[in-house]
Amino acid sequence: MKFIKKLIRRLFFLILILAVAIVALNAKTRIVRNIGTYLPMIDNEKSELIRKLSDRVNEFVYGIPSPQEFLAAIQHTDLPIDPNDIAANSYYSSDSMLNFCNTDNISVAISGAEADIYGITNEPNSKYLVYRFLDSEGNVLDQFSDVCDTEGKFRKIVAIPYGAAQLAIFTGPEQYGSYMSMVYNYLPLTQNTDLSWSIPNSPVYDHNLSEYGKERSLSQALKNTYDICSTDSSVISLANSITEGCDGNYSKILAIHDWICQNIYYDSDSVRSSGLNDAAYVATDVIGGRKAVCLGYSNLFAAMCRALSIPCNVVTGYAIGIDGYDSTWSEVNINTTEPNHAWNEVYLDDRRIIVDTTWDTQNKIENGIAEQGRNISHLYFDANIKFFSENHKIIEYGK
Repeated sequence: MKFIKKLIRRLFFLILILAVAIVALNAKTRIVRNIGTYLPMIDNEKSELIRKLSDRVNEFVYGIPSPQEFLAAIQHTDLPIDPNDIAANSYYSSDSMLNFCNTDNISVAISGAEADIYGITNEPNSKYLVYRFLDSEGNVLDQFSDVCDTEGKFRKIVAIPYGAAQLAIFTGPEQYGSYMSMVYNYLPLTQNTDLSWSIPNSPVYDHNLSEYGKERSLSQALKNTYDICSTDSSVISLANSITEGCDGNYSKILAIHDWICQNIYYDSDSVRSSGLNDAAYVATDVIGGRKAVCLGYSNLFAAMCRALSIPCNVVTGYAIGIDGYDSTWSEVNINTTEPNHAWNEVYLDDRRIIVDTTWDTQNKIENGIAEQGRNISHLYFDANIKFFSENHKIIEYGK
């Protein structure tokens, strides 16, 4: 009897060790997740079930805090970072710039009772511009038109009408016809006591600036993980192909941004049906299926950056205006700790570069139909933290 009990205990520990080994191996190689490709006798339905189970197990595994993380959580402190492993936390603080993309950017500088709107674009579909001032109820108070010069530059200084609460900026390929919004959420305006105007800070701006300025680990922003699989051959090959001929790392991350925005489709159907578990969010799956939710966009961008040895984090947070919900900041969403969106932060050229490929693409899958957008945007490529805070709140940086 003792022999049998001893044998059972040994078998139990053997099975436990084997299970841990399989989980650890799968987290690194995804061998269980892709078992359907190795064993053809497993039908598609079972293969899909194994894939989902593998993802859930790995989400749990990667969510287990390290002893250092556990201790830091108890002490309510941040993890210490090696002084030789710190990403520079300097950043551009210009209030006038909405984004810093060197080939496609826009600025709005407020001086007294005038708005100076200027920038550059190399996108033919954005050659013509319309600026609208709206009141608090969305009524148009005044409107001005503009056009890019032969170099793609534009600039117009316009008077801000009394009662203005928002500035809307639209672009189009022709002087007359359909225009689309260049600014996803209209810029807020406020009149000061001296009757001058300004762009007020978002209610989450101070919080974001504090999070944005914290020290980050470069090595952590280069790690290969289960869903940011930067050492996978398909990720490395694609990253090298996209950036071939690029001059410097900034042009490389811009090329990666543009490729993702041009070729990956936002899967609205997945979000509305069953959410993340059925959506593509592992980088290699996004490459294969060419569709994703925001986490998939961010994981793929991070994976290709890391494959090129460019430090890049995935940031989760709360964004207003998604699918028509929470179009303004409220006491509830300002204080929320539950994310509904993901984007990236790249550490390059001694500063931090914010990139949101999901909000810069116009591709989508809706009701089973894939629709490719007219053009891609660079409004959320190298975005200004002040402007970015108009509709994004930072909650957590990925492990």
